[in-house]
Amino acid sequence: MHRRQTFRALAMASVFLALPSHAQETDDTEAVPVLRSALPAGSVNATADPMLSETEEGSAAGSNVIQPESVAAEAPSLRGSLPSPELRAVIRPVPPSQSAKLPAVAPSLPLVTREADARAEYEPLGLRVGSFVVNATSTTGIGLRHHSAQGDQTFLRSTGVLAARSDWERNSVDLRVGGSFRRSLSGFEEKLPEGDARLAARFDVTDADRLTATADWTLRDEASGDGKENTFSGSLGYERFGGLVGLQAGLAADRTVNETDSTLDNTALSLSLRLSHDSGAVLQPFVEMSAFGRDFDRPAAGDGLKRGGIGGEAKIGVTVASDDLTGEIALGYGYEWLKAGSLEDISGLIGSASLSWDATELLRLTGTATTSFEPTSTAGASGVVKRIGGATVTYALAPNAFVVAGGELTLEDYVGIDRNVTTTALKAGVGYKLNRSVELGIDGEHKIVRSNEAGGDYTDSSVTATLTLRQ
Repeated sequence: MHRRQTFRALAMASVFLALPSHAQETDDTEAVPVLRSALPAGSVNATADPMLSETEEGSAAGSNVIQPESVAAEAPSLRGSLPSPELRAVIRPVPPSQSAKLPAVAPSLPLVTREADARAEYEPLGLRVGSFVVNATSTTGIGLRHHSAQGDQTFLRSTGVLAARSDWERNSVDLRVGGSFRRSLSGFEEKLPEGDARLAARFDVTDADRLTATADWTLRDEASGDGKENTFSGSLGYERFGGLVGLQAGLAADRTVNETDSTLDNTALSLSLRLSHDSGAVLQPFVEMSAFGRDFDRPAAGDGLKRGGIGGEAKIGVTVASDDLTGEIALGYGYEWLKAGSLEDISGLIGSASLSWDATELLRLTGTATTSFEPTSTAGASGVVKRIGGATVTYALAPNAFVVAGGELTLEDYVGIDRNVTTTALKAGVGYKLNRSVELGIDGEHKIVRSNEAGGDYTDSSVTATLTLRQ
């Protein structure tokens, strides 16, 4: 009798304790499909084209597939969030995807439409190595170029990318190594190398807390500018998504070494914080703040002044996540105080954007924008406020063929002296995939550079036929 009473008491207590938990699970189960339906329609594509920009890679990683109730019921009480962007202060170098001088045809559309099955037949499968999926891409092209000041040129262009992505339920590691090289075959002598490497890791501490770490290297060779420049970067981040407020914090260090002008060698540190209204709605506002500092190894040769300084920035913006439109846009203000009193401080409006719109199942529009405070050794100039904006249109002619066109506008304003440089670049290309591994293409670029400095104007046009091999 005593045992029966004890059993009944325990059973009643279990029922009362389970009621709040059951109500919470019901709410969470209903919330999961709502969030996932707001994610961009797509599939995680481990074989994505390595020429994808950071914007396109992020927007192609979502899924609108609603999980079964048994899976949804196991979802954490703190709702997940959209793939978070990398915190990047204006003191940090412009992302490689927006600074590369070698033109590249944009990738084909992702597998998100009714034609997904047909397009999948032309996508590389990759190579599985343990729990990693490895993709390799190489492109060889021969082209003609006309430079208004340097003359005509025939060149050979080679590009290679190796990417590996983990296939784990929790945590992730991504590796990407790429390089490009353009060499003159006839005409004026030129060798133009570029490269980049990135190792990114994500550690899911809890269902709502995440740690991130990245290590990067980029090589830029500006034929008309500052020559070869290596940048070594590292960052640590913490993210928390849950409730109504999402938090993202990051600490980053960038070391720049210029092989042509050693007075541009510098080290930059930045600390960034973003707070977002993580409600799961299509539009989510956020505020982002950063503090930064930069120190140069030696004074500039032009005026003997060191251009180190400290500064900060603040932006407000909104992220958008619907079935066909994803990304974010923000606007704010940045300020950098220079230690040298004779140099003017750097300040101005700053903006950033990263948007991708699948207007139809055959048409994709993308747009990007960045603002950065670039160093300079020009006498009397404190630095350069560089603003870059671009747009790309990609249209699928067939499951294995696409055409792309786009443009980019770069504004460089030298602070402290009267010098402005405007660069307009127009690009177009066509790609045709013979099978999963072979693609033929042709791309062209026309660049117009205008400067208020004598002798700074020129045009640069090129057309290239390419052969791409993918694994």
